[in-house]
Parts: sequence; structure tokens; C-alpha cells
Amino acid sequence: MQETMNGRRAVLKGAAAAALMGGMPMIAQAASGPRQVAGFDPKLAPSTATLNKWLRQLHNFGPIRATGTPQCRAFEEFLATEFTKLGCTIERDQFKLTSFECDIADCSIEVKEDTGATRKLDVVAYYPFGGTTAGKPDVTGRLIYLGDASGTGAQTTARIQAAIAAVPKEQLANSIAVFAMPLVAGGSRAPVVYHPEQFPKPLPQPVGAPRVASQGGQAPMAAVENLCKGVILCYTDCSSDAARHNYLPFSDQHRKIPGLWVGRDDAAYLISMTGRASATMRCDAKLTPNARADSLLAVMKGESEEVVYLTTHTDGPNEVNDNGALGLLAIATYFAKAPRKRTLVFSLPTGHYAGGAIRDAVTGSGRASGTGGNMTKWPQYVQRAVGQMALEQMGAMEWADVGFRWGPTGRPSPENWIPTPGVERVIGKMLLASTSGEDPKWSRSGLVESGQAPGEGGGLRSRGIPGIGLMGSPHYFFRADPKGVIDKLNPRLMKNQVNIATKMIVLMSRLTPQQLKGTAPISEIDLFG
Repeated sequence: MQETMNGRRAVLKGAAAAALMGGMPMIAQAASGPRQVAGFDPKLAPSTATLNKWLRQLHNFGPIRATGTPQCRAFEEFLATEFTKLGCTIERDQFKLTSFECDIADCSIEVKEDTGATRKLDVVAYYPFGGTTAGKPDVTGRLIYLGDASGTGAQTTARIQAAIAAVPKEQLANSIAVFAMPLVAGGSRAPVVYHPEQFPKPLPQPVGAPRVASQGGQAPMAAVENLCKGVILCYTDCSSDAARHNYLPFSDQHRKIPGLWVGRDDAAYLISMTGRASATMRCDAKLTPNARADSLLAVMKGESEEVVYLTTHTDGPNEVNDNGALGLLAIATYFAKAPRKRTLVFSLPTGHYAGGAIRDAVTGSGRASGTGGNMTKWPQYVQRAVGQMALEQMGAMEWADVGFRWGPTGRPSPENWIPTPGVERVIGKMLLASTSGEDPKWSRSGLVESGQAPGEGGGLRSRGIPGIGLMGSPHYFFRADPKGVIDKLNPRLMKNQVNIATKMIVLMSRLTPQQLKGTAPISEIDLFG
């Protein structure tokens, strides 16, 4: 009996100490069982079946919803209709661009050696917004290898420029440039580092495989665009199956010359053929001038003029990339039936994948799209925002290229929750509270300290608005497969993410601005009632 009393005192003492330090009393939670955030009613959240239906609808619009295409416009109008049904007021900002669509079935590379031998290469991807050969002759030039062009920054640019400077201009003008693009050390992105706030804890260790979604390509294209006939970029340290259909780099401006990607086997061959062969490139991309793309803003009035601002994007190369809009729809569905203290603003912008084409002053609208464009168009909502959230890439199961074999691992992909700088401790506390009651089997949620690209929530965080952004991180992030990636998504996993995000908004709608900023404490009663 005495031993039991001593154990109980230890639990209470540990819980009190954690509360005094501003942390979550995890021991007390374990003793009393999982709790739900006060005010959250699970019955009001969309079911797993509903999320699955929405994902299937997204797939049926067209697995690839390139900006300004009919399939992307269909998704925009679906969202406008659904948010209107929930009582939201819809505002629009219309853009124009020359849209870009392609299929690797319409791309080819054939090499003719000086000996007379020929070889057709396996094209694994095209360069989005690269030059098209549709209605024009295919492009032929001498192969010239210009070295390793992976990475970003001044060192990469200097390395490319040095390689170009070593080649006479006349020779380069009649050439097709070949660049190696290894993924070693994570490609163009640094590894993600997490704060202690994780669910489950510890998080599963990263899989030992190259991250094929971390790739560049814009630097070499920009460097040689006006100097040669075409560009071939080469994956060198992953399987062709893993790299196939990668839509990279994304959101570049329209380029004048075609660009294609090959895998590691053809890369070695191309490099060996420099100065010893010619190549003919075909990339019959479809360009549609004056294509329309709409950014939406859906406003759900609350008791107060204070705003919780939610954002995502509505264009993308596959069903995981732009399904954050379905996450926002799920939150709106919940709050259409639940009390809401603050006004909820749902930002649904276009142009994440065609920012360069839209900014083109001649063929585009000549201004910024994406969340930044919505913030500029409707600044009044940003000025009144006391909390914010961004959702992107939801419901993704993990696939990886382990030992040059592309396949599923059976685990959720990493879910990177990015807090507003300066309020990480507050946001981490809210995130852990929001994971309470959810199944850890269907989660891989970590609070990001560094290493994650900012995504659509970056502009809101840079304003210092307290909040968080979810970016799923599957290796098929940019896979523009005509069959889609619907087979790699799990609506049960998305259900976990929707519940966590909804509980975060319940808290953002209820806590004071001072609590969200970390200048006033958040108690256990504030979180759980």
C-alpha cells in the first residue's frame, strides 16, 4: 500500500514539475488515459470514408492538375461549390498564363555514335516549362558533358559557369548539354531536424534511401538556355523507377530549349559519349496561351472579427501534392457545425506550380500567385489574423528507393509540422495536446526545427503570426504519373492529420492572442478543460 502511495505521489510530482516548466505532463496523461482537446467533438469531423471519397474525386478530376488546365479548373470549382455549401463567402482572383502539359510518352532521346551505332534512351521525366518541340523539328546536337550541377547556391553556380567557360561558344551552340544531378547528401535540401515534440515519440528513423523529391535543375538550365540546343539532366544515384515522372524543378518560367531527365544507366553512357556522338531530343509538350487559373478565398464568419487564417494550394502534379485543400475543406466542414469564436479564412490559391509562368508580364498576369498573392489581394484578413495554419501533402504512406529498389516501407511518410519562429514552445504544446486521443500507428508527426522548405505557409510565418504548417514529405512528392499516386495514399492516415489540425484550430479559435504569442501561460485546463 505504501509503495502504491509513493508511486502516485511520484506521478503527481512529475506532472506538476512538467506543468511548471511549460511542458506537457506526459506521465499524468499515461496514468489517466488519452484526453481530447476541450471543445473538440470527433463526431463533427468528416469520416475516413468521406476523406476517401474526396481523394477519389481529386483523382478523377485528373491525376495531374497542372495550373490552368481543365482538370485543375475543375478542382477549383469543386472547392468553390463545397465551401459555399458550408456557408462561406467566396472571393476570387483570376490569373492567366500559358499552361504547360506533357507526358514522357511524348518525349524521347536517341543517340547516334560517330561509329554509326544508335541507342534510344529511357526518358524518366521532362523539365517542366522547358521548350517544346511540338509542331517543330526535333532538336539535334553534339553531346557535351558539363559536369556535376547538383545542389543550390553560389558554389553550384560557380561550378557550372566554370564548365561552360571551358567550352568554345561555337561548339556549345551546336551541342546538347549533359549534367550529372546526384542526390547525395539529400539533393538540394538539408536533412530535417526536429524539436522534442513528436508523435509518436520517438519518431521512426529516416529510411536509408535517396530522397528523389529533393532535386534541382533550374541552375544548369538557366546557365545554358541561350547557349546550346537542349539539356539532358541525369539521375546518377537512384533507380529509374524512383525518379520516373518527377516534376522537377517546379514553378520555373517558360524556357526556350527542351530539357529531359534520364536515369543512372543512361547517365553513365551519355557521359562516356561526350564528344563522340550526337543526340536528338523530342519533347512534345502542349502549351495553351491565355489559360485561366483562379485563386479562391473562402470566409466563414465567427463571433469576432479576429481571424484564424488557413492556407494551402490547389494545383499540383499528383493527388498528394495539392490535397491540403481537402484538409481545409474537412476543417470547414467541422466548423460549419461547431461554435467558432473567430472568423476562419480559407486561402485556396493557384500558381504554386506555375509561379514563373504567371509572373511573366507578357504571357501571364505579371504578378505573384500562391498564398503570397492572396495575402496581397486581401490584406485585411492577414492584418486581423491572430493564428494561422497551412496544410499540404496529406495521407501519404512511405515509398523509398532502398538498394535501388523502389517500393513501399509500410510506414507513414514523415509529417513535418513547421511552427512560427519564436513561438515554437507554445505551438509544440498545442500540437502534443492535439495528438492526444489519436492512433500513433497512423502518425509520424514531428515539430520542425530546421531543414524543411517553407511551403505555402512560409509567408504567414514570416509575418510572425502564431501558427503551424504541415508538409507531408513522401519521396513521390513531385511524381507526375499519368496513373496518379492514389494507390500510395491512406485515408485513415489523413483522418489522423485532419483531427490533429482541427484540434489545433479549436485551440487557435479559443485561446487569447497573448497565449498564442507565448506572453501568457497555457494551462492544462486551457487545453483539456
